[in-house]
Amino acid sequence: MAVGMLAGTTGTHGSARGRMTILAAVIGFVAGFLLEGILGGVLGLVGAALACVVISDLVYGASRREGSGGGALAFIVSLAALVVIAIALLLPIIVIVIVLALIWLGVSRHRRAQRKHAGLRVLR
Repeated sequence: MAVGMLAGTTGTHGSARGRMTILAAVIGFVAGFLLEGILGGVLGLVGAALACVVISDLVYGASRREGSGGGALAFIVSLAALVVIAIALLLPIIVIVIVLALIWLGVSRHRRAQRKHAGLRVLR
């Protein structure tokens, strides 16, 4: 997941985000496979891809609103990725809570975006 978070700090959008997500997923698979075998590889792949998509959307939205202020958010996300690594090494079971928080963040951002544009769909 930390690999995906770090890859997501670029704040890319569109096809560049897709390429960055694939790169993060491959690195997550290799790292997970080397540490825990095939199950670790699959979980690393899914975690890195999910983290990259959610974090890149978050950083892209912040940089679009704030201009160059997205760099500070990218730095904070990088520090959070280091915390995730520390938690994964010391207390691996707590990573489940981090995954659930990341899923919640992605779903809530998607719902908020749907509500924001719901009025525009009615006008068509």
